[in-house]
Amino acid sequence: MKYKITALAAAAVIAISSAAGSILTASAAGIRATQDSSDFLTDCSSRAGYDYLGTMKNGKALQRAYDKMCDAAEKLWNDTDRTISNLQNYYYYAAIPYDGLTYDEMGIVYVTFKNDFPLYYFAEGLMVGDAKNFYMVTDISYIKGSARAKAQQDIREYITSTAKKAESAESVYEKALIIHNAINNDLEYAYDSEGAASGEPWAHNILGACCNGKGVCECYARTFQAVMNYLDIDNYFVSGMTDQGDHAWNAVRMDDGKCYYVDCTWDDVSGRNIYFAKGKRTMSADHKVDVPCDDPLRFFIKLPDISYTDLDPQTILRERETGDINGDETVNVTDISIIAAHIKSVRPLYGINLKYADITGDGKVNISDLSKLAAKVKGKS
Repeated sequence: MKYKITALAAAAVIAISSAAGSILTASAAGIRATQDSSDFLTDCSSRAGYDYLGTMKNGKALQRAYDKMCDAAEKLWNDTDRTISNLQNYYYYAAIPYDGLTYDEMGIVYVTFKNDFPLYYFAEGLMVGDAKNFYMVTDISYIKGSARAKAQQDIREYITSTAKKAESAESVYEKALIIHNAINNDLEYAYDSEGAASGEPWAHNILGACCNGKGVCECYARTFQAVMNYLDIDNYFVSGMTDQGDHAWNAVRMDDGKCYYVDCTWDDVSGRNIYFAKGKRTMSADHKVDVPCDDPLRFFIKLPDISYTDLDPQTILRERETGDINGDETVNVTDISIIAAHIKSVRPLYGINLKYADITGDGKVNISDLSKLAAKVKGKS
């Protein structure tokens, strides 16, 4: 019998002989804080991937598998007394039945689940399955409950302390920049003894930042994602390719309601903020985003509302009068349409733009603000 091991990050396939009585397939896959552990997990996570899976063929089945993975991971996070079992040299903490899905479909679900939950450091980059089940596995470093308890305390302390640095900033842009700079000040790129990117598990998850002060691109991106989620800022973990190979970065919904790319890793390595709040036009020159496909090696959800152009921070940071929602230094019918779209939930406002839409100053944006803004614009015309 043979095991099939596919390394997503390296895109390599290796066949290993075994005398085992089954065929095991393995693939390497390249939240407001409270004291309650479950709430902390939720505060630092996203459901963007879950929502996208629901739009795909077999969407309901994909979402059911996703939910089972979520339940299994949350159970392990909360159970720091458990020692993880060994399955033919893999340490697994859950066996998820296929329930009509294929191995590749389960792999797509697993990658998507991982990309929504940056705190799950123990969710290994290996995907393992036999004829009946898909197994969620972890590295030997995390099989003991005591090791996980220490790691999770470090994660909580890092996320909360880092997020606190940005809490007083008014705009999403400013918050994102503060977190970007804080993570890059805390981290350095992790190399192995040969000068290549480190293959250590912690270098590819959030523990690189929380415990070791080192990591590769996946660590930078997952850490940024977790802190931004904790601050209730809409953002995404992004996977793709550059001319140097597989890469990970982020997308953040800024104050204008559009998403912009942020690459903490390349900014840290270069020592300059040249990949912060960039649009498709800039990033596509050297970053290629993965797309929805049938291959779990390259699957990634379709990202919404990515701006083509870079963000001009002055449209956000300059002083403006109440009602100038888009920051163009004019209060006019465009602002009326923006506030109307927000009220109808067609295009919700974010960050500091939401502040300038609160015409009545009551902390809410509703029909009263729309009426007052319309009267203001009419009075100017």
